[in-house]
Amino acid sequence: MINQITIEKILDTADIADVVGEFVTLKRRGVNLMGNCPFHDEKTPSFVVSPTKGIFKCFGCGKAGNSAGFIMEHNGLSYPEALRWLAAKYNVEIEEERANLAEIAQQKTDREALLTALSFANKYYIDLLQNDEEGKTIGKAYFIERGLREDTIEKFELGYAKKEWRHFFDTAVKGGFEIPILEKAGLVKKKDKKDETDADDYFDVYRERVTFPIHDITGRVIAFGARQLKKDDRSPKYINSPENEVYHKSRVLYGMFQAKKAIREKDSCYLTEGYLDVVTLHQNGIENAVASSGTSLTQEQVKLISRFTDNITMLYDGDPAGIKAALRGTDIILENNLNVRIVVFPEGEDPDSYCKKVGGTAFEEYIKANQTDFIIFKTRHLLGESEGDPIKKATVIREVVESIVKIPDPIKRSVFIKATATMLDTDEQVLIAETNRLRLKGNEKVAKQIEQEYESLIISEEGISETHINIHESRERAIIRSLILFGNLPLDEENLVAKFILNEIEADGLEFINVQFNEVVNATKIHFEANGFVDEYFFKNNEVTTQIASAIIIDSQKHLLSPRWETDAEKQIKNETDNYKSEVVYNLNYLKLSHISKLLKQNNDKLKDSKTEEEQIQLMEIQKALLEIRTQLASLHGIIIH
Repeated sequence: MINQITIEKILDTADIADVVGEFVTLKRRGVNLMGNCPFHDEKTPSFVVSPTKGIFKCFGCGKAGNSAGFIMEHNGLSYPEALRWLAAKYNVEIEEERANLAEIAQQKTDREALLTALSFANKYYIDLLQNDEEGKTIGKAYFIERGLREDTIEKFELGYAKKEWRHFFDTAVKGGFEIPILEKAGLVKKKDKKDETDADDYFDVYRERVTFPIHDITGRVIAFGARQLKKDDRSPKYINSPENEVYHKSRVLYGMFQAKKAIREKDSCYLTEGYLDVVTLHQNGIENAVASSGTSLTQEQVKLISRFTDNITMLYDGDPAGIKAALRGTDIILENNLNVRIVVFPEGEDPDSYCKKVGGTAFEEYIKANQTDFIIFKTRHLLGESEGDPIKKATVIREVVESIVKIPDPIKRSVFIKATATMLDTDEQVLIAETNRLRLKGNEKVAKQIEQEYESLIISEEGISETHINIHESRERAIIRSLILFGNLPLDEENLVAKFILNEIEADGLEFINVQFNEVVNATKIHFEANGFVDEYFFKNNEVTTQIASAIIIDSQKHLLSPRWETDAEKQIKNETDNYKSEVVYNLNYLKLSHISKLLKQNNDKLKDSKTEEEQIQLMEIQKALLEIRTQLASLHGIIIH
C-alpha cells in the first residue's frame, strides 16, 4: 500500500489543470478553465476545472473530483493505480515493496492482467530489437533501411519478434504469465491439430516481424501491429491484435498518445492510413499526425480527435485506392461538425515516401498549397468521373448533397451549397431542395426549422420604420436619463452607474441614433475621466448636456410641483431608485441588440458581394456569432426578435 504521506505528496504535486489538460482542451474563463466533458457527449462546454481549488466538475453529467479522481474515471483505474499514474507523471517516488510483473498479473482482473502482459511483451520486443543479434541484423536493419533514426525508434517503442516458434511463449510462461491471458492478448495461439508438426500446443503469433505497439491515450500498450519482413503470400503483410477488454480498434488511433500535444498546439490533426506514415512524419517534425491503421474511420475515433481540435486534414495516396479511401468515412467527420480537408499526393507517393523525398518543411508547404475542403474535393472528383453524362451528373449531385446534409451547422451547409452549385452548374435552389428533402427524411421535426434556418441568416433590407425609431430613441433616452439621475449611485461593488454605462458603450462600440445623446456621452466621459464622478451640477451647467439634463431632471420632479402629489411622488421616487440597476442593464442590452442588428445587416451585404470561398466562410461564421449573441441578449429580457 501507498502510505498517506506519499499520497499527500502526489496530490499536492499533481496540478489539476495540467492533468486534465492532457486529455481535454481547456480554455480560460475567468479564474477557472472550461472545456467539453470527456465523460459524456456535449457540444456546449459544461466541464469546469478550478486550478486554485484543485478540483473539476461537470455541470452536465455531474462527475467531479480531484486529479486522482479524474484519472480514475478517465483511464478506468483503481485509486492506487491512479496515484501511481500521477506519481510516474510527476516523478514522485513511491516507497513500497514492489511485486514482480507476474505476481501483479496473477492478483489483478483480466483487464489489468492483459495490460501487464502487453507491457511485458512490448519490453520483450524492444529488447530483442536493441540487444539480440537476430533482432539487430533483421529488425533494426529494416527500420534503418526505411530511414528511421534511433530516437524515432525509441519514441514509438518499435520492436522485433524472433523467428523461433515459441520463444516469447516460453519466456512469458517461465515468467509466471497465464496462458489464457497471453492468448486473449493475441500474443500466442493454440495450434490447429490438423497442422500440428510437433507435440507443442502453442506458438508465438508474431514471428520474424517488426512490432508497432499501439498505445491508448494515456500511454499504456493495448495492442500490436506486426509487419512481415520475409515475403510470404500465405501470410498477411500485417497482423493486428484481436479485440478484447482493453483493445477496441474502433476507439483507437495509432500515434495519438505521441501526437495529442502537437494536435492541440497546432489546432490541427493530420490523419493518415499506416504506421510508417505516422512515424516518418513525426521524425520530420510533423508531430500532429495519427493513423486509422487501414480501418474505416469511426464515430469514436472522430470524437477522440475532437477533444484536441476541430480541424482534420486527411493525407492519402494519389492512386485510385487512395482517393477512394479519402472519400470513405468523412461523412462521420462532417456529422460531428468538424472541418475536414483532403490532401492527395502525386501518384505513386504516400505520406511516408513523399515526406522522405522532399523533407518535413516542403511536405507541410505541399499540404498548405494542396489541401481542399472535403465537399469541394468530392464534388470535383465525382464531377470528373461523370464526363458530361447528365445521368451521372444527377448521381453526383445526390452524392454531394448526401455529404452536405450531414453537416449540422446551417451556415456551413449554406456555404457549401452555394459553392457546389457553381461547380456543378446547377441552380442553388435545386441543391437546397434536395438537402431539405434528405434532412426531412425520417425526421418530421426538422420541417418547421428549415425555412427559419435560412431566413435567419438574411437580415431584411427594408428601412427602419418610424415606430422603430421612436421606440429605439426612447431606449436611448432612458440610458441618458440613468446617466444623469443615477450616475453617482453604485451599480455593484466596483462600478458607479456612470462608469458602467461609459465602459459598456466604449467596449462594444455602441452609438446612438440621436446625435445629441452621443454628444452627451462624450462630454460625460471627458468629465468622468478627469474627476472620477459626475453630478447634477455638471449636467445642468455643461454646455453640451444642459438642455437634455434640465429636461430630464425637471421631468423626474414634475409630481413635486403640487403638494397634493407629494406622498405619491415620494413613493414613485423610492421605487424608481430601487429599480435603477435593472433599468440600466436592460436599456443597455436593448441598445446592444440594435447595434448587433446593424452589424448583421452590414455583414450580410458583404456576404452578398463576397467572391472567394474562404471569404464566404469567414463572413458566415461572423454572421452566426452575431446571431448567437443577439439571441442571448434577447432571451435575457424576454425580447422577441422578428
